[in-house]
Amino acid sequence: MKTNALRAAAALVALGALAGCATTQGPEGGVRIDQQNNVRPALNSVRVIDGSLARYIGRNAKVDSALDVEGTYVTPGPTGLSKLTVQLRNKTNYAIPLEVRASWFDANGAPTDAAASWTKLFAQPQAMVTFETSSIKPASAQYYVEVRGAQ
Repeated sequence: MKTNALRAAAALVALGALAGCATTQGPEGGVRIDQQNNVRPALNSVRVIDGSLARYIGRNAKVDSALDVEGTYVTPGPTGLSKLTVQLRNKTNYAIPLEVRASWFDANGAPTDAAASWTKLFAQPQAMVTFETSSIKPASAQYYVEVRGAQ
């Protein structure tokens, strides 16, 4: 009898732990600054994931961002692998230390390269900074870039 009570108590504890893990999480953090909206990020996009650099304001989810994407280019690199260049403009009057990383996907959206390690950049006031990276697999055709303030 005591064994059954202990098993029942253990099952309740396990269910409670699972219920804690199963909580619904809110939308993914950050702000896409390439299209200035709050939809889930899409491939071939750049996303600021740091609320101190970009935030929503007003009812229409207008983005107030310290950064703008001036250009994003995918070109064949010297080895034939895809090379990604992202130009970010600091719209503030102070320097911003940044970290940027990219993930690569094939034409169907399946991951080809794991997310790269964070690259540190320093965006001078009212200036542009360039992030460059290359894929490591020939199938890499699409990208997803994350930007945050340096840790």
